[in-house]
Amino acid sequence: LARREPATPMATAGQPSTTVQIPCCLCGTPIVPNAANQCTTCLASQFDLTSILNRGPGGSHTINVYQCRRCRRYELSDNGRRWQHLETESPELLSLCLKRIPALQQGSKKGGGEQHMMSSGISSLHLVDASWVWTEPHSRRLKVRLTVRATTIGGAGVAVQQRCLVELVESWRQCPECNREFTNRTWQACVQLRQKRADGSSRRGLVLLEAALAKNPDVRKHVLSVDPTRHGFDFYFLSLMHARLFSSYLARIAPMRIKTTQKLVSTDVKSNTANNKHSVLCDVVPLCRDDLVVVDKRVSSGGGGGAGHLAGRLCLVGRMSSVIRLVDASPTRTAPMDRCVVDIHPEKYWRGDKYFQLLFSSTRLTRFVVLDVELCADNSYGEQAQYAGPKSGVEKYALADVEIVRESDFGQTDETLSCVTHLGNLLQPGDSVLGYDLVSSVLPSEAEWSLENSCQNGFVMPDVVLVKKVKGSGGGGGGDAGEPAPADEEEGKKAKAKSSGSKKRERRKKREEKKAEQQLEEVARMGFLGGDEADSDELLKREREKFERELENDEELAAELKCFEEVLREGGKELDKVDEKVARDAAEKAASDDEGALADAIGDVDLNGETE
Repeated sequence: LARREPATPMATAGQPSTTVQIPCCLCGTPIVPNAANQCTTCLASQFDLTSILNRGPGGSHTINVYQCRRCRRYELSDNGRRWQHLETESPELLSLCLKRIPALQQGSKKGGGEQHMMSSGISSLHLVDASWVWTEPHSRRLKVRLTVRATTIGGAGVAVQQRCLVELVESWRQCPECNREFTNRTWQACVQLRQKRADGSSRRGLVLLEAALAKNPDVRKHVLSVDPTRHGFDFYFLSLMHARLFSSYLARIAPMRIKTTQKLVSTDVKSNTANNKHSVLCDVVPLCRDDLVVVDKRVSSGGGGGAGHLAGRLCLVGRMSSVIRLVDASPTRTAPMDRCVVDIHPEKYWRGDKYFQLLFSSTRLTRFVVLDVELCADNSYGEQAQYAGPKSGVEKYALADVEIVRESDFGQTDETLSCVTHLGNLLQPGDSVLGYDLVSSVLPSEAEWSLENSCQNGFVMPDVVLVKKVKGSGGGGGGDAGEPAPADEEEGKKAKAKSSGSKKRERRKKREEKKAEQQLEEVARMGFLGGDEADSDELLKREREKFERELENDEELAAELKCFEEVLREGGKELDKVDEKVARDAAEKAASDDEGALADAIGDVDLNGETE
């Protein structure tokens, strides 16, 4: 529709009209004189603004809006450097569509829209209004209804206003970040997570971290790839900023020391640029929850470690989070409870790590049955007080004399054991408890030397160290060695003699296949494969069932896992904010180059109009 001319003033009754009217030069309709001497209908039939607006760059018949297939971000700049997430039918997406129409880019040399307008008799276009027209989401089409005002060429020019429908096509184009993820050797930073334990158990202390990562896709999406190693994992990132943020959130989950190094890959002397690879080493403290350790007495004499009054004693590892919590494994009956617990910062531990000797790990735990519990005299809660949660009004730990018997000997022998434990408010007669049986255990020579030379004078070795209360039949001690693979009877038959070289190649091939399968299982356990690939492995199923059983029996462990998940979830949100800030800064820097090109075309357009 062409713009309507101002209405002629109505003549007063009994008075003739003073406005001069002329007939249209084409149809003869009386009109107010204008530069073209044509009515609005004839002007609209001569200028087809819809075909001008639907003309693509270079004279093509389609206008493309590019979107990344994987991350679903839209390309904002022509050079492919600016990509951003845009909601469907949002004002930001509408602004991007208007920038992709060559006819609206006044003064731009790209697209050829201005030359096509001049050949059609249009000198300029002014955008008055823009709104969305609904389309099927799977059609990959975007329709915009525009109200434009065009000025014709010749004389003073005549303004023609029309409402046009413009259709844009959503096309796939891979963004640079996704392109680098699918290309080898594109990482810029690597987080090397390591835990080297004295007992040789591989990555046993990282089970909670694996479970927390498996339930946090917001953190995993920033990791390019994961490579399992002998003592941990290697996480690869696109930038050093992501690697540092990831390592900082890992430090809130497990006690560790962080060290950053870099390696020069290539350099350009003329342009003064260099390509560096960064490595962030996260060395986790080689202790696990429920471990029994011997703290050397030299810690208290300025040797580092920060164990305080627990120096020269047996200690249990109560918690492994941002700090290491040690609990006195053999407290005296008159000792206050606050002197039986010490929190050690990872920095203090690493200054005196040689003074902490691992005696037993949780694989050596033995099940006991509680026969009698008697709280120590200085406890004020009474015999019937039991800890039932933070709101019960009872402290969780209290010193008590406990009489126990081995579960394997229960009802068979009269041998009982006694000890002082910190689990007084948690135990009742008849409960099952896990602990370390020091009477029947055989200590290695190094552990015996540590007990003789590291403990304080007058320290009495307890018969049993109780660790935690368990429910049901699960959560027992002992290692999960797994069933040995059945021997293949066919291999026992000598079918054909093989050379020594072929036997070596076969053994090497079997080792490589076994290592690849283990790596695939460990990566799948953390959810990086995005599917149920790991569920088909029987060994991994048994490990998961054992861990789930331990979570059911140990409320503290379940609470720690939930806390770790919250920390990683916050870390994923923080990484998203960093990506948005980097993209926003890059967008502002790139927008300053072509600033004002679209402003002249759209004028006072309302981008928040309702969708038709």
